[in-house]
Amino acid sequence: MLGKLLKKDLQKNMRWMWIIFVSAIAVALLTRCFKEIGENVAFFKILGIFFDSVFYSIAINTILQPFLRNFFNFTKSFYGDESYLTHTLPVTKKQLVISKFLTAFIELLLGFVSLLISLLIMFYSPTMFQTLKLMLTTVITGEFSLFVVLLLFVLLVFVEFFMFIVLIYYSIVVSYRSKEKRVLKTFLTMALLAFASLTLLSIAMIAVLAINGVEITSSLTILPASAFISVVVTGIIVYVGVALLFYFLTQKEFAKGVDVD
Repeated sequence: MLGKLLKKDLQKNMRWMWIIFVSAIAVALLTRCFKEIGENVAFFKILGIFFDSVFYSIAINTILQPFLRNFFNFTKSFYGDESYLTHTLPVTKKQLVISKFLTAFIELLLGFVSLLISLLIMFYSPTMFQTLKLMLTTVITGEFSLFVVLLLFVLLVFVEFFMFIVLIYYSIVVSYRSKEKRVLKTFLTMALLAFASLTLLSIAMIAVLAINGVEITSSLTILPASAFISVVVTGIIVYVGVALLFYFLTQKEFAKGVDVD
């Protein structure tokens, strides 16, 4: 039954969201083509400039829309117009929550993949990775694998976004137990949890830097490659830990019952 529930959630969200993902890649292709042709034809150069701005607005939405869509979907399904139907389905509360988390994870992942593909289309060149490595040398010293650094950084950002979705879900479940100022309480709870999570991350990263013998008093600190990777891995671990903690807390709170009045 969980599979059917997940399929329904994905169909409801992806009904139009896939258009954003495909559009980001398609506009990236058009922009790249127009820029290439525009080196010799002024008209295509103008088109390239126009589609360049269009691309960035769509690219932002490949991440923003899965984030917002799942926030509204969670609230509407459990506390809004669809709540009476949702809570009469022959499934457990645990399955309802798992489906929402899996939906958010899959759609956010698809958004990241479409964004990365479109960025590669837009900016790829034979020297692109050499340029990126040169830029990273301003914050990293020593030999390092560009692929590993980029992979860890993308994973860090992805996990951070997913952690915020988890915190939002928990904040909704806790705040909607009240009948007054539910939206305000949701955002205040979310802000408090986000601040606490980022504070924990900062403390953990400072500890990792100290263990690696890095002097953090300088405003222009350049990290050894091993220390940089340790910091990023620490961030991933903290974000995953926080996400798992509030995932289980959300299940626990949701199991207590839902007031949809």
